[in-house]
Amino acid sequence: MKPIRIILALSFLGFAAKAQQNFFNIPAGDLTPKGKFFYQHQTNFYTGLTTESKNHLVYGLGKGWEVGMNLQNIKVEWYRRNGERWITNSNDPTAPIKPLVQATAQKFFFFGDKFKATIGTQVGANPVQFSNNPHLTHFTYSTFIYEPARHVKFVVGPYLTDRRTVGAGNQFGVMAGFEVPISKKMLLMGDWISGSNAASAGVLGFNFLVTKRVQLCLGALLPNPNTSNKPGVVFELNILGFDDL
Repeated sequence: MKPIRIILALSFLGFAAKAQQNFFNIPAGDLTPKGKFFYQHQTNFYTGLTTESKNHLVYGLGKGWEVGMNLQNIKVEWYRRNGERWITNSNDPTAPIKPLVQATAQKFFFFGDKFKATIGTQVGANPVQFSNNPHLTHFTYSTFIYEPARHVKFVVGPYLTDRRTVGAGNQFGVMAGFEVPISKKMLLMGDWISGSNAASAGVLGFNFLVTKRVQLCLGALLPNPNTSNKPGVVFELNILGFDDL
């Protein structure tokens, strides 16, 4: 089996994953408790039978720290009759690396009961072509979180990255997100990444709280104007290693 197919299989099984609890595309500002984990699988569905998957795994270290692994940019063009369906990239600087494995870390700072801030980074490389092209990427950010009540949250902060992570376009920008409850089991949730790079888009959707440890999310992916990014539908599965009380 080719390396990319092995990685794809692992991504769907959840053995490798992306750190920091997320809304859809940005960190949500939730600290994973010490000794506990958070797992998220996300698949974006585009026209033309194209999908792109991400996986996130977080482990809480205590004292405001969490670490994890990302496996993302698993892109498949299912309609292709001939040629490779798994889309990889290790050399084109105008597009993100595909696939991309990252080690991540995030530190939280608390200012009373309603305000907190984070500093985080995600550093990685293409595991398929690393021996031939051993260049590291990064996505570094800070967020400021206002959380006046349970499941009511507003997040905003800057990010700094590179072309190997987001392709052509800006490498510095702003990201923002929110969640508010609309019923006992349903949250309205959205996020947005500014700019004109491959990550520049907004997502608006819903988070269904199936149990205290399982969540299902569905959203509309809306690319920023003046980008070549495609609209789509986002599906997420969140599994918590602790009760979301």
